[in-house]
Amino acid sequence: MLEALGRRKAPHNRLAGRDVVEILCHLAQALRREVGVLLDRHGAVTHVLLSRRWQAITNEQRYRSRAGGLRYVEAHPQPDGRPDDGDRRALESLDLDLVLTAGTDRGAPTELWLLGPPSSRADPAPEVEGPYALAALADLELEPRVRLAEAARRGAGAVATGAGEAERAVLVGTDGADGGPSLEELARLAETAGARPVATVIQRRARPHPASYLGKGKVEEVRRASEAAAADLVLIDGELSPVQQRTLEGDLGVKVLDRTALVLDIFAQRARSREGRLQVELAQMNYLLPRLAGRGVWLSRLGGGIGTRGPGETKLEVDRRRIRARITELQRAIDAIQRHRGRQRGPRKATATPQVALVGYTNAGKSTLLNALTGAGAFVEDRLFATLDPTVRRLVLPNRRAVVLADTVGFIRRLPTELIAAFRGTLEEVVHADLLLHVVDASHPDWETQVRVVREVLADIGAADHPEVLVFNKTDRLAAAEVTRLRQAYPAAAVISAARGDGLEALVHLVARRLPEPWIRVRVKVPYADARLRARLHEAGRVLSERYDDDGVFVEAEVPGPLAVELRARRAG
Repeated sequence: MLEALGRRKAPHNRLAGRDVVEILCHLAQALRREVGVLLDRHGAVTHVLLSRRWQAITNEQRYRSRAGGLRYVEAHPQPDGRPDDGDRRALESLDLDLVLTAGTDRGAPTELWLLGPPSSRADPAPEVEGPYALAALADLELEPRVRLAEAARRGAGAVATGAGEAERAVLVGTDGADGGPSLEELARLAETAGARPVATVIQRRARPHPASYLGKGKVEEVRRASEAAAADLVLIDGELSPVQQRTLEGDLGVKVLDRTALVLDIFAQRARSREGRLQVELAQMNYLLPRLAGRGVWLSRLGGGIGTRGPGETKLEVDRRRIRARITELQRAIDAIQRHRGRQRGPRKATATPQVALVGYTNAGKSTLLNALTGAGAFVEDRLFATLDPTVRRLVLPNRRAVVLADTVGFIRRLPTELIAAFRGTLEEVVHADLLLHVVDASHPDWETQVRVVREVLADIGAADHPEVLVFNKTDRLAAAEVTRLRQAYPAAAVISAARGDGLEALVHLVARRLPEPWIRVRVKVPYADARLRARLHEAGRVLSERYDDDGVFVEAEVPGPLAVELRARRAG
């Protein structure tokens, strides 16, 4: 029936043929989604569209060049056929002559509505006509309405194509009854990626459905919400398996992205350095590889069954081989950068220069703090993941001890494992740090959860045992009583406003006190009889080399300052 629609033609000077509307209503009932056709000025069908997939052609220049010569006829799967916001958006973004909508009841048309361009400049709202009975199609003329559409275009002076408009996204979560912090964060991620949230759907479910992530009824609710809001994509606040993603895209008829894909997209937009771009691409390749199968029939020419088998590699196998080769190439490039970074750390180790790493949830104000302390000029923006590439600067503490201060990528709830693996080289700045400044956005209503998330990620990368100083930032957004409560509840923490410069002097004094004693490289000969001293060197320091002689062991090691003083005194005595 869908193929048959493409061969239909509207009668001369009529909006649509009765047979086309009847077929559309039958399909809408059977598929439980909107079905429509685009007709040109001659009444020929140019496109058959499911679930308002007209969004997919709004950016194709070859269709925009024909703007002003198409009309859209669609059937809604429910009896109410009145045009909604999605129909108005279709009219404007494709610059259609008009939109004809039909309601459906048990596969038959119930009522017809007509949506056309504004009838006057004074009232920019589209003109709505209806409801009409199906028999009225024989009397509704096309040409007068086309003339009105052309007049409206001349009055507007431009063709509305929708170019550059943000993608409209439906947010779907399963971990809260009212949206909660989770969907608030998903909305911010969507906005950071360049999308505009237009609807939210929440599902209470103990665990995701194995095949479709959402239950059958909730899938239907998401589909209705996406069609009503004319959404371009659906964002899932969780991680989808390849099967779940394919099932949802098939059921919803729109692009579906999970939280991981959304974060990867943001990272791809934000990466500036060569290392950052390589790391993001590696994460994307690792994410894409298991999802190749079923990403549309174009990915494989062998569908299975008689007439489809043949020699040679399938397109899917070629794609997989190329992606694996690219992953290997990216990993080699990243390993080379990590080796170079290790060589850069060598002189700092040799001079016993301590390293302090700024860690924290994304948008906690780490880069602002780095700029306030060192004048680094790091990029600062009130958006998620404004910083991806690490920035390292020198800072002299009040006790005249020089340290290296490193800004790092912000963490987030359920940080994708692909990103943790790809950014492990960047996160080595955290792993090798002598002290962590855990920057917290004290103005965030759920900052305690953010602190827990950051500590979980630190544990994942092997930095959970590092000395840590909590730094409560953005106190300029808090009332004085709240700041006092923070100081009383966390006396060992720093309470600051990096943007305003409050509390920075106390912070650097705190860093000076909390930094471990400097490690000093020593060379000492330990007699064989003094096994206790040799054990202390292994326990309290880092033994770099040992050379055995007739009367003892020559040990080269890095040890804390007090032990180095003791060894020098012993050697002098």
